[in-house]
Amino acid sequence: MPVGGTLAGGSDSFLGLAKRVPIVAIPDGRLTAPVPVPGAPGYVRLEHVAFRRFGSGPDLLLIMGQDGSMAWWQPSLVALLAQHYRVTMFDLPGIGYSQPATEPVTLDWLADETAGLVQALSLSHPTVLGWGLGGDIALALAERHPASVGALVLVDTSAGGSAARAPAPSTSALFSSRWATPSSLAPSLFTGSTTAGSAWLSALSSGVPDNVTQAGIAEEAALERYIWSGPAFAGGLSAVTVPTLVVYGSEDTVCPVPDGALLVRAIAGAKAAVLPSAGYGSMFEDPSQFVAAVEQFTA
Repeated sequence: MPVGGTLAGGSDSFLGLAKRVPIVAIPDGRLTAPVPVPGAPGYVRLEHVAFRRFGSGPDLLLIMGQDGSMAWWQPSLVALLAQHYRVTMFDLPGIGYSQPATEPVTLDWLADETAGLVQALSLSHPTVLGWGLGGDIALALAERHPASVGALVLVDTSAGGSAARAPAPSTSALFSSRWATPSSLAPSLFTGSTTAGSAWLSALSSGVPDNVTQAGIAEEAALERYIWSGPAFAGGLSAVTVPTLVVYGSEDTVCPVPDGALLVRAIAGAKAAVLPSAGYGSMFEDPSQFVAAVEQFTA
C-alpha cells in the first residue's frame, strides 16, 4: 500500500513512493510463516512496515542503525548501490513510516520481523547490509534465519560483549537522548569529515521528511544496552555461516575499530574493509570506495 506524501522528486525521484506491507514475525528456525488475512485471528498483530525498492540486480536489503529512518540513507549513496543491486530499504517497527510495534521490541523479534519482510517481498537470498544497530539485527537474522540471508555486510557494527570496547558514556548518552536529532548526532557520525556531514544533513533536509519518535529512540537505546550488558549476543557469532564483510571507519568512536576486528575473528571466513580517515558514517564519507568494496565482496 503506497504511503501518501512520500514521492521523492528531482534527482531523488528514483526512490519513488514509500509503501507499506503487512508482515508476520517468522519464528526462530522456521523458513516461512502464514500471514493472517483481514478478520482472521492474529491479523491485528501484524506489523505494517514501510519500505522503498529500486534499482536492478541481486537483492540488497538495508537495515538502518540506531535513531535512524529510511531518510538517513543518503540518496547519492543508494543511487550508486542501485546501479548494481535491487535495493530494498525499510523503517523498523515504530520508526519513520512504519506503524508502531505490536510486540515488545527485542533483537530476536526484529530479526524475525526482518525474516517476515524477506518473505513478504519475495527477496531472493539477499545480501543484508546493516549499519550499527542494523548490523546487529542482520547478525541476529543470520543466526536465526540463515536461509533468509545470502551474505552479510556489517557497517560500523559491534556485537558488544565483555571483549568489545564500548563507546564513551557521553556517546551512548547522546544516542539514547530523547532529544537526539540528526544535527546533534552528526559530529559523532562524521569524525573524519565535516564536509561529508554537511552533505548528509543537507540531503536529509531536502528529502521527504519522516520521523523517529521518542518512543523509538527509547526502544533502540534499550536494545543497545542489552547488546552491551553481557556476552550472550556476542557469544552466538560462531553460528553465523553466511559470507560476511565487516566495514568500518578507521576513526569510528561510536562502534570502536577494535570491535570490527573482533567480528572478523569471531565469524568464520569474514573479510574486512577499512575506510581510512572515516568515522561511524564511513559509508557516507567515502561512498565510491564503500560501494566498490561491497560490489567486490558480492561478485
